[in-house]
Amino acid sequence: MNFQLQTGKRVVRQGLLVLLFGALAGVASPANAAPRRTTPPSKAPAKAVVPDNPKFADFKAALEKMVKEQSSNYGEALDILLSATDDDDSVIPVWMQAAAAQGNAAAERWLLNNRLSNIQPEELNSPEIKEAYQGMLRLADKGYVPAILDVSEALRKGIGVTKDESAAQRKLMEACKGGSFLARVQWLVSTNRLNSSSDQDKPEVASEVKRGNHFVIYRLANLTADPVKRNELLMSAARAGSAEAYFALSALISASKPKESLVLLNEAVRLYNPDALFTLGSVLMSDETSTPFSKEAGITKDPKRGLHLLKLGAALGSFQAILVLGRSYYDGTDAVEQNYEKAYSYLNSPRVGGYAAIATGRAICLLLGKGVKQDAPAAIKLLERANKVGYANAALSLAYAYYKGLGVEPDARRAADLLSEAATSSPSAYVYLAYITAKGGPGLSADPAQARRFIRLASMDMGDKASQLYETLVTSGDWEPHP
Repeated sequence: MNFQLQTGKRVVRQGLLVLLFGALAGVASPANAAPRRTTPPSKAPAKAVVPDNPKFADFKAALEKMVKEQSSNYGEALDILLSATDDDDSVIPVWMQAAAAQGNAAAERWLLNNRLSNIQPEELNSPEIKEAYQGMLRLADKGYVPAILDVSEALRKGIGVTKDESAAQRKLMEACKGGSFLARVQWLVSTNRLNSSSDQDKPEVASEVKRGNHFVIYRLANLTADPVKRNELLMSAARAGSAEAYFALSALISASKPKESLVLLNEAVRLYNPDALFTLGSVLMSDETSTPFSKEAGITKDPKRGLHLLKLGAALGSFQAILVLGRSYYDGTDAVEQNYEKAYSYLNSPRVGGYAAIATGRAICLLLGKGVKQDAPAAIKLLERANKVGYANAALSLAYAYYKGLGVEPDARRAADLLSEAATSSPSAYVYLAYITAKGGPGLSADPAQARRFIRLASMDMGDKASQLYETLVTSGDWEPHP
């Protein structure tokens, strides 16, 4: 797993296929990262109870297969679980606890990773984190390669143990001895043997390519500037089993060959690539299937399957899927009924707590008391951090808080300043700015003429929708932030 410290920095990347199906922007998950929990952490019961479900045996068999193959891909096991429980992802910890109690290393690693992810810097050496590190070390000592890699990363970052780069490198080399493709690519990168396209001629790199190490081939593809060569390497990586390569290839031909692109996307889904699961799941759940690409590719709306893919993607680490699920439960959709508690459980996901969009969604729930007990001061702290990294919706939500006096003293001038800043990337901010400028408030005199100028500025990007939104605000007498 790629352990992450929660520093408040925003890491943003769009999934390659997002543009095929509309504006489904977000933060994509690192390839082959260990899964992310979509529900708040809970203490393991004193004695794990085996689920009364006939599919638990299949779930555990998939986990045992992972251990045998030294794999860190939980896709098959989680797919079985979600299919057997009507996509109830809240039972994932229960099933994992039961499998871990029966001695399964992959299940135990999942639970330990839930405790070691996105921790605050001050928690690095807390008793709980130290205990989790020792648990991972015990798994590593048993020879489970994914756990050895986790220990290496913990040593490198000082998570639950004193930071020790030399010890981290030794653990990485230990993981390589078992022939793990993932360990080998990490070793090549960490030793600067694989950091440019010219490194493909190095004996260590060439040897991995010859062995069919799709992680190495895929990295070479991303390091290659020549589009023809990159395409060749992606195809080679895909043939070797790289889900990420299938996903990238699908994007490359999406405009010219939609049907073939969908075939490649489905192959990435079959291999449980989190970004592919998010992309196809989002399209199947939404009206994006009406786009020209979807029509030509033959995609039809299927909310039930879309929800399954989204929940699977979220469990496997897709930040985008977690965000979409949070918003879906917040609003209610064809696939799910509105449920603020479930929305908050996604938006409160500890694994992605540092990302601005998730943090803002969580803050809005806290600010308005939706799905959680209202805590406006806590919401303000989250929004202030998200606003510092330039996330426009955080500024919009913070402006609402200042205008309404939630968690802070009412300050219409501060709200106006925040909306002015947000308008550079979010034209709708001009509409809200026009609304409060026309009304005035603490520290801000009413100025209808200036409000009309703001509407004209919004119209340059939004067209008639700017005036329509303004009229709605005036008629309703207020607005409310949205995740």
